[in-house]
Amino acid sequence: MLVASVGRSAKPIHIIQELGSCVSVSLARDRNHYFPSIHHNGGGVDSAWAARGGGRSSCAVRRHDGVGIGVPCACEPEPPLLQASIQLWRLSHRHRQLNGQLHSAGPRPKAAYGETFFGRPTGRWSDGRLVVDFILERLGFPYWPAYLQAAAGKSPAKEFLYGTNFAVTAATALSQDFFIKKNLSIDLRPRIPLYSLGVQIGWFKKVLATLGTTDQERKEVMESSLFLVGKIGVNDYHHPFLQNKTLEWVRPLVPQVIRSIALSIEALFELGAKTMYVPGIFPLGCTPQYLVLFPGDDRDPATGCLRWLNDLIVIHNHMLKAKLDELRRRHPGVSITYVDSYDNVLGLISKPVENGFGVETVLEACYPLLSLGPAAAVPCSDPSRYVSFDGLHMTEAAYKIMASGLLDGPFATPHIMSTCNHTSRPACVHPKKPACVHLKKN
Repeated sequence: MLVASVGRSAKPIHIIQELGSCVSVSLARDRNHYFPSIHHNGGGVDSAWAARGGGRSSCAVRRHDGVGIGVPCACEPEPPLLQASIQLWRLSHRHRQLNGQLHSAGPRPKAAYGETFFGRPTGRWSDGRLVVDFILERLGFPYWPAYLQAAAGKSPAKEFLYGTNFAVTAATALSQDFFIKKNLSIDLRPRIPLYSLGVQIGWFKKVLATLGTTDQERKEVMESSLFLVGKIGVNDYHHPFLQNKTLEWVRPLVPQVIRSIALSIEALFELGAKTMYVPGIFPLGCTPQYLVLFPGDDRDPATGCLRWLNDLIVIHNHMLKAKLDELRRRHPGVSITYVDSYDNVLGLISKPVENGFGVETVLEACYPLLSLGPAAAVPCSDPSRYVSFDGLHMTEAAYKIMASGLLDGPFATPHIMSTCNHTSRPACVHPKKPACVHLKKN
């Protein structure tokens, strides 16, 4: 889950369908008072201080102590974006983003991971950046610390100023106890960890408690926040399949997974959340790991993917969309947008050349670690030609396109950036909306 929380001002700022107008910020002095100890590679928070400005309008910025303030701003054309005074969190169950450290549960990625962008393993199960990294970069934020790492720090409230990452490798929507009662082993690799979605919601509540001293202050943070919830559910099906469970055994899990997701969303509603983006699951039947596990088994002639497994994911996504419709009816004051990860990824596989991938490698893994094991797996020379990196997780090239589908469409309507006026001379600040801030590149 990703949360974009606008800092408190005199009145709460509600983000329902629009994030605000685009501006440039000019901050003349005492920058550490506003953004203490925040650094970003390639133009981030610090870059705002180099932006030309001096306009007469005022931009809302959240100080490190939570106070909403105004600083001068001026309009500039087309630099990268920063959402003013936003905090970001992520709860999920497939990837962990640890800001260069390995502190979460689960096996550590090997040396090939992280090679494209970071040049070393960073805890991301890819050769480079993930979808959430591209979202953070687009909004102008530094990469996150892991929750357990940040919570153990000397000043966790400061660590959470721009968000944290709750994701844990191989975590599920359903609880560990659920799978124990189903007689699944929790110790086979990949282990079924204790840190299910419900546990991560509990972690988020602890973070929220640091963001305000009263219930009203915390409610204002939640009401002026943008949530990305998911993607969730893959590992609930993945673990049983890896333990030789049949499709008939796994299929009844779908409504229970959907119920768990819905309960987590409603828990956020109870805390005051108003705006959510909820991704579905990508076509698992197109992943090289499953194509190796089930060779020649009911392939789609158009894509080469496992039809029976993708049919399961289609059922999951259909039930998820139906549940989101139900939640909209039950909570008329909220906005919930479904993110179509399935069609997003299927488009990469169906049209590899148009998306920059190799026709011969579109259903292969660049680094087939999950199929061959560490002794036999050899990384490919060019991960950008592959959709899949290790057989289950994708390459940075694929994640970049997926992030674009969420940020700019067409796989989320309204897409995240559609609400920011991206004209060459945008209005500086709408009085009732938070400001999207243009930053200068170094």
